[in-house]
Amino acid sequence: MFAKVRLAALGLLATLMTTAAAADCDATPGVERFARSGWGFGERNLRFQPDTGIDRSNVQTLELAWAIALDGGMSPHSYPLVTEDTVFIGTPAGTLFALERDSGCVRWKREFRNAIRTAVIHAEIGDEARLVFGTGDGWVIAADAITGEQLWETEVRDHPHGIVTGTPLYHEGRVYAPVSSYELAVAMDAMYECCTFRGSLVALDAAAGTMLWRRHTIAEAPEVTGRHYVVVKEWGPSGTPIWSAPTIDAATGLLYVGTGENYTAPATPTSDAIMAMRNDDGEIVWTEQFTANDTFNMACLIPDHPSCPEEVGPDYDFGAPPVLARTTGGEQILLAGQKSGGVYAMKPESGERLWTLQLGRGGHLGGVHWGMAVNESLGLLYVPISDRPLGPAASDESLPGLHALEIQTGAVRWSVINPDRCKGRQGCDPGISAAIVATPDLVFAGSLDGLVSAYDARTGEVAWSYDTWRRFNSVNGAMAGGGSIDVHGPMVAGDMLLVQSGYGQHGQAGGNALLAFRLPNLAADAQRVSPE
Repeated sequence: MFAKVRLAALGLLATLMTTAAAADCDATPGVERFARSGWGFGERNLRFQPDTGIDRSNVQTLELAWAIALDGGMSPHSYPLVTEDTVFIGTPAGTLFALERDSGCVRWKREFRNAIRTAVIHAEIGDEARLVFGTGDGWVIAADAITGEQLWETEVRDHPHGIVTGTPLYHEGRVYAPVSSYELAVAMDAMYECCTFRGSLVALDAAAGTMLWRRHTIAEAPEVTGRHYVVVKEWGPSGTPIWSAPTIDAATGLLYVGTGENYTAPATPTSDAIMAMRNDDGEIVWTEQFTANDTFNMACLIPDHPSCPEEVGPDYDFGAPPVLARTTGGEQILLAGQKSGGVYAMKPESGERLWTLQLGRGGHLGGVHWGMAVNESLGLLYVPISDRPLGPAASDESLPGLHALEIQTGAVRWSVINPDRCKGRQGCDPGISAAIVATPDLVFAGSLDGLVSAYDARTGEVAWSYDTWRRFNSVNGAMAGGGSIDVHGPMVAGDMLLVQSGYGQHGQAGGNALLAFRLPNLAADAQRVSPE
């Protein structure tokens, strides 16, 4: 809890530092009550939100309360953190916003070194609430939650093309940050010496930002394996990035991560795998690989490119983090979904497989892309399937939609296949690529056609939906445009549903809108907006 004197002092500092836009509302965020949040709404990455009043009986009354235009381009990549009166959100421009929850009014905004690519998470250090997030140039940053003042920044990449896309995890005074890279795209330059990046997980002291340990997902350093054009060196092994948030078992101290493909040969047994590491020193306890010999980089999209491996893999990353769930009988089970469309259950202590199910056809952007959700009381795992027509399985039948599986057995309880609603919309697809969120009796999902929907958790019936593929007048004066919903997906907290609409990567429809929906009994007092 915070001393009143400190709140007053820091509130004054925030007032002095804030922009003119914040003059319309109190510049001091409330930081006494944080809704269950972070990327996974907890350390086990269940994406389950019990802290909400939105339920099956009232979801149809959700109303758009406000919209804001996010700066930095048409592919926002952050995820909000919500308190009793404030929404924190990052942008591709490196701006961190503190927005008044009721109206969207800008309390303050701060500029940081690079694009904010992760969820904004909460870390409590003594009596100080901190905001922690990762950047597009491979740094992790901590800021004061009241003022937005930067407290520390640490470079966690050890390669010039390293980035932080997976949200860091805070646990007992440490921040665990996954490191991925865009070297797979740089490989499209035939004169680039591909490839030397290795994925890693880094542990930081949350108070000071100092690095405690790093564990690479490939133990061997890359070596020269050949040449092309006489002078351009080829390197390997490489790749196995960690694209998503780590998961931790607080009782055993085991961290779980999912890895991506190898960028170049030789392939390693740690690509397309789930790995368990000790949280004290990063020692690898077990590795379970699900697709062997997956060597792929984006040079393989260009015919006869010299940087494409001779044996091209299918690019079946684990883009979604592992989920540590409990069955209705109280047993722990580790769940994972892959871009192949495969969904798996494992023993958390060993990685031994318990069941496997194939959903959809998979592909470069197919299968399970960003994240699943769990309702333990119902014993259900909810699996979104993208199935975009890209990659080796593009000729197979597409099955984009949402599925509910029994945690214990993998049996399908219900499935909803999305219809094609893309007529006349460029960059549109019916798949669900973005992560989803479960509540006690609903599942919220956003799709690449711009629709955000609430499904009945027990039956899959669509209880509410809203088309975000439009333009909105925003509270900060700029025009906010919606489009494809991707990446971190919807956020539910209290009486609110927050959705970022528009993601322009991979040929999808870009946008810059953060939309806030509320239940009508409270939305009546909020600043309303209407589609243009």
